[in-house]
Amino acid sequence: MLQAVSRLSRAAVRVRRVAAQVQVTTVTMAQNHQSCGASCQQNGGAVTAAILIIGDEILKGHTVDTNSAFLLRALRKLGVCVQRVTVIPDQQEVISKEVALLAPQYTHLLTSGGIGPTHDDVTFEGVAMAFEEELHAHPELTRLVEEFFGVVDRENAAMKLAMVPRSAKLNYGTDPQTGQPLRYPLVSVRNVYIFPGIPSLLERAFNGLEHLFAGSGTTFHTREVR
Repeated sequence: MLQAVSRLSRAAVRVRRVAAQVQVTTVTMAQNHQSCGASCQQNGGAVTAAILIIGDEILKGHTVDTNSAFLLRALRKLGVCVQRVTVIPDQQEVISKEVALLAPQYTHLLTSGGIGPTHDDVTFEGVAMAFEEELHAHPELTRLVEEFFGVVDRENAAMKLAMVPRSAKLNYGTDPQTGQPLRYPLVSVRNVYIFPGIPSLLERAFNGLEHLFAGSGTTFHTREVR
């Protein structure tokens, strides 16, 4: 009988210890979350960003989104405070509404996916609609599409890649490994940077254009919770 009571007493002590550890961990995690959010709010001059992931395949679970994780890490290293990540379908109206909502709120809006030759690649159309612009065949992009895809017919589906909002800007990055200019540009419209959805292409484009997003020297500190 005494042995049973002793075992119960030891078990109760272990439970109290575990409960105390859980409480400390929960408080620490809450403090980390609050300090991370406060670091953006306290620095009024902080460079901020939102990430817009576009793709039905993401929402259906057919494809795992690795682009947002890469961008979150990369932007944080540059001192950029990412405050929002949104995943939306390949629908022109939805893209337009999200771009119109997010672009004015943040220093940068980075989109991923929805650019290509197929019928459901409508990111350029959505961005154009958000800013009430028309699409037009950009002469330089037209030449690049012809060069990269061997297209001679202007009616070819690949030419959709050259149809961008009228105020679009072409940003040529630098390959960090070779120091050579990247041959294909990243399209941007105002503060919206339109990245491809293929992870290897997105990462290459971002790494070559880091200077466009660098923050104002802000450093974010992360405390690991064990």
